Amino acid sequence: MDEPAQNPRSHKRVKPAGPIANDSTDSDDGPETPPGSTFSPDDTAKPVKSTPGTSASQSVVKKNAFHELMTKKPKPPADPIKPPSRSSNPYYLNNDPRSGLAAYLSRPESMPSGSILLQTADFIVIKDAFPKATVHALILPRDIALTWLHPVEVLNSNPSLLSSLHEIAEQTRTLLAKELLRTHGKYSATEQIREKAFEALEQRAIDEPGFDPDSEESQSTLPPHRDWAACIRIGVHSRPSMSNLHVHVISEDMHSERLKKKNHFNSFNSRFFVPLDEFPLAEDDPRIPDVGSMSSTLKGDMVCWRCKRNFGNKFKELKEHLEVEYQAWRQI
Repeated sequence: MDEPAQNPRSHKRVKPAGPIANDSTDSDDGPETPPGSTFSPDDTAKPVKSTPGTSASQSVVKKNAFHELMTKKPKPPADPIKPPSRSSNPYYLNNDPRSGLAAYLSRPESMPSGSILLQTADFIVIKDAFPKATVHALILPRDIALTWLHPVEVLNSNPSLLSSLHEIAEQTRTLLAKELLRTHGKYSATEQIREKAFEALEQRAIDEPGFDPDSEESQSTLPPHRDWAACIRIGVHSRPSMSNLHVHVISEDMHSERLKKKNHFNSFNSRFFVPLDEFPLAEDDPRIPDVGSMSSTLKGDMVCWRCKRNFGNKFKELKEHLEVEYQAWRQI
């Protein structure tokens, strides 16, 4: 009897049961994925040697499990640093409710991100939490022996501190002036003139190969920036509302939703505000404690900082007027 004829070798490729690596002879579609899943080339398993009694697919599973076990897990975020309690913070004066600035002095790293503008061994500069103008910062001396002293008295009698404050205040002024340029530069006619002049230099660089618009000589031909630093005022309140010694660095525009009351405005636009440059004061100056009273100053008429128009007690009208002045001011 003849041997039964053997079936001819099939030329049809049989898809392996397990995952495979892409090969140049395979289609560009790659291995199939279960319905509803998303395929990524990174999901393709690499071929591995199978051990006796273990399929390749099982080896892949074991390898992946081992990989997951050995992969370093990201560390959980550290707990935020908490400010010290009032009882343990030496910058609080007998739990004085007006000592709200003490937290910045004791552990500045525990305060909200971005609230600290500058730090030195002697001073911390922070953003005012309730700004009364476009930019408003506070300078806090770190010396605990100074923090409870009255600003007018100590600046009138401590020339060393006054000199140090002038230095840090100028650094702060420069920082805030840059912020004014950043926020208002696009509205300023002075800045626009400078910008157009610089564009002309750039065009010249295109027309004249070798011309450098950024060279010192080229830059010297540009019109100056607006003097934003001159828009910054520095001083103290003659009768401060917060206990810890602090100096205000504030823009003159008085544009802020936090400006809500008459005394908010007058505290920066009357003799109640003592510019740092005026120290030391004369011995009979009423702004010195126990020499005179300043209560009537806060209650006095409100006078626009820019046009000097007197609004009396009409705060709503003043606020509307300040908005008009603000728009004109930033377009200079």
